[in-house]
Amino acid sequence: MPPFSPVTNNKLYIQIYNQIKDAIVNGSFKVGDKLPSEKEFCEMFGVSRVPVREALSALELNGLVESVHGAGVFVKEVSVLTNDWIEETDPQDIIQVRKLMEPEVARCAALHISEAEKQRLREIIERFRQEAEGNIYSEITDRDFHMSIARASGNHMYMVMCEMIWKAMKQRMWSLILSRTVTAEENRKQHYKEHMEIAQAILTGNAELAYNYMKAHMEDLERRYWS
Repeated sequence: MPPFSPVTNNKLYIQIYNQIKDAIVNGSFKVGDKLPSEKEFCEMFGVSRVPVREALSALELNGLVESVHGAGVFVKEVSVLTNDWIEETDPQDIIQVRKLMEPEVARCAALHISEAEKQRLREIIERFRQEAEGNIYSEITDRDFHMSIARASGNHMYMVMCEMIWKAMKQRMWSLILSRTVTAEENRKQHYKEHMEIAQAILTGNAELAYNYMKAHMEDLERRYWS
């Protein structure tokens, strides 16, 4: 068992998420291993079940674990992209692909989202709201939002492609893009507003509105970067 550290009160689920993710990436948990129960994690981290559940949900959304009803949470086989592949991806290529793909993903999500995925999306939007009120940008919440939409679309390839895009966005150049766009203080409220509009369109089943809001969001991301 990896040596988990107690966490502070600041964004508990993110700290828990990062520690479990690191344990998976460094091999402390192997593919197919069953993770400790929620109760065991609560004892390890010294927290209630809420942040543990949020962290496990984020791990599942990002494809690192799989929850099997009645059996527990298990580590999934994760495709690994080499650092060379990631570093060679042009940020403009990432933006172009996102502009083309994500509006259609949002449209499909509005048509196919399940009740369980609706609840998951509502929880992520609530995190967005809390972070916006605290003038905080969380890359994990942003990623969870887009991955949850890909999952809700019902198309497995959209999930795979979305995961590849977010891995490519780990490159150093993308940090500069974030500093000019969503992490800039003057853009955070607008960033939250755009995600709220997309979420509401999906939750109400308005496919064309979901498409248009996501398209506008991607175009605004590009505009804010290049301006």
